[in-house]
Amino acid sequence: MTFSPMIAGAGLVGWQMLQSTMQSQRSTFDQSAEIARETTYFKEKIGTISSAEELVDDRRLLSVALAAFGMSDEIDSKYLIQRIIEEGADDNNSIANKLGDSRYITLAQAFDFQEITNYKTEEAGFGDPIFAAYEERMMVELEETLASPEYANDPVSSVLFRLQVESNISEQRDHFLTNIATVKSVEDLLDNYDLKSVVLKAFDLEDRANSTTLLKRVLSENPAKTGALSTVLGDPNMVALAETFAFYDVETKTVLETENFAENIVNEYKWQQFKSAVDEVDSSIGAALQFQKSIPDLSSSGISENAKWYSVLGSTVMREVFETALGLPSGFSQIDIDKQLEIIKEKADQRFGISTFSDLENENSMNKIIHGYLLQDQLAQGSAFGSQHIAMTLLSTIRYDN
Repeated sequence: MTFSPMIAGAGLVGWQMLQSTMQSQRSTFDQSAEIARETTYFKEKIGTISSAEELVDDRRLLSVALAAFGMSDEIDSKYLIQRIIEEGADDNNSIANKLGDSRYITLAQAFDFQEITNYKTEEAGFGDPIFAAYEERMMVELEETLASPEYANDPVSSVLFRLQVESNISEQRDHFLTNIATVKSVEDLLDNYDLKSVVLKAFDLEDRANSTTLLKRVLSENPAKTGALSTVLGDPNMVALAETFAFYDVETKTVLETENFAENIVNEYKWQQFKSAVDEVDSSIGAALQFQKSIPDLSSSGISENAKWYSVLGSTVMREVFETALGLPSGFSQIDIDKQLEIIKEKADQRFGISTFSDLENENSMNKIIHGYLLQDQLAQGSAFGSQHIAMTLLSTIRYDN
């Protein structure tokens, strides 16, 4: 890789320069010939891969895939990678789980070649326009009813009736929008009275509620094709119903064929390659960069507080940054794991005011750990200038608030 990140100085000085120029350096790196060539190839080819064997047989694809998960050193372990992907990570006895490395588990979960059928009903916001049309018709009917002598001459009953109808619509909205996404077939829709009632009113087809056979045909046939019943009947509402649900045009594909898969992998690949380039210049700054990226993802995960700290202790990079920043002894990792957890939480609170893991989502708290790590790391490396001079120089560069 020809690109070399510009890091003027070691430790905190180099880190702060990298941070201030990160956007421009990343942009230059991402546009480099090698990165552009490999990411373009990956995007164009990955959707055609249908098995783990095909993936590992294409070295260029495999190279990008593994780099995205920080596993470039496994490029020649084709058999291992194939087994990891084929076995997946759902079974506790799978090789990904047995290896005890979260990267293997994440890789196995990402490259899932099981075909998935996608239905329009599962698309975000699918039910919103349908229910909006239903609600509009209901409100028109409500106003017509309230205009009748029975309610026009009885204001109290009119108000109570309106409130009841609006309450019913609100309940129906929650039920419809929650459950319409579970509809995967014509039968699922027509066999659910509540959902079917809303849909038919929305499309002004209430008079067809008992015409089950007709509705099945309409919903199953593509109106664009000759002989489709909705087109033959010349009813635009039926055509709209069929086109909206499009049960005749469901997609079956693997996750690798979905729109965001290639883009997500490529973005991770670019970041990992940039981080590797930083490592080549200064491995400590590379570790800090990895820490900066990993901590927010871990903090926002749904696992428990202790589980997050155990994840830190189980990660080579996050453990190194914390242990160094907190000045923990070299034999710290050898003591009982529960005692490690107790000590690292206590020290993080005492030294940096981090009482809960979510405190690390604050940029200032994150910087305290990173700056502490880089300061201690550079002091530990020793220098001809003397440790006292280094300490004064580095401390003068720290710019976070107390």
